Amino acid sequence: MLKRIAEKLTYANVVASLALFLALSGGAVWASGKIGASKLKANSVTTGKIKRNAITGGKIRPNAITAAKIKPGSIDFTRLAAGTNLVATALGGPAQANGKDEVQINFPGGAPTFASQPGTLNLLSIEARGNLSRAGEEPCEVTVVPFVNGGRWGTPKEGLQLSAFKPTAEQPAGLISTAGVTGPVGLSSPGTSQTVAVKVLGDPDCTAGSTVSVAVAVTQAK
Repeated sequence: MLKRIAEKLTYANVVASLALFLALSGGAVWASGKIGASKLKANSVTTGKIKRNAITGGKIRPNAITAAKIKPGSIDFTRLAAGTNLVATALGGPAQANGKDEVQINFPGGAPTFASQPGTLNLLSIEARGNLSRAGEEPCEVTVVPFVNGGRWGTPKEGLQLSAFKPTAEQPAGLISTAGVTGPVGLSSPGTSQTVAVKVLGDPDCTAGSTVSVAVAVTQAK
């Protein structure tokens, strides 16, 4: 009798019986919980084995993806969220615009500072907005001048011009309340910290309530 039983216990029978036992007893779940990263063969988990959308931002360890892990040229501006190429930005003012002496714009969040990198092109954009009115018949004329590291930056020679004047048929509003300029910055000194400052040259012919505010942005063009 024992001989006949032994003959029937083939390898296939034993394996099948064991599998059934594990499935009924929960042993398969226990076994899967014991398979850790150290049990996996090197290179055994390939891209094709990873379920789509299985790896989310919450599954990535902080600081796990460094610049060295990013393939050169794989991320360009079309892959970046809007505003990602913004290097520095600041809003300043308002500053009084009716004085004889120049007034430096105050940036409450700190003056915009950046360092251009070799091989990149940075653009500095300045926009001036005036809330201006005349104190008398003479026009109220205000000049806004940007500086980078203490040196006057490439605006038109006369600077950005804002004014309030007697209305004409051509300009019935009698007001030039905005002016702006954009141009390259940092090309001559890559790697050096650059600080942007803006000064306002006021006009006593403006009313005491006349003010100027400024927006500054540095963007990386390439």
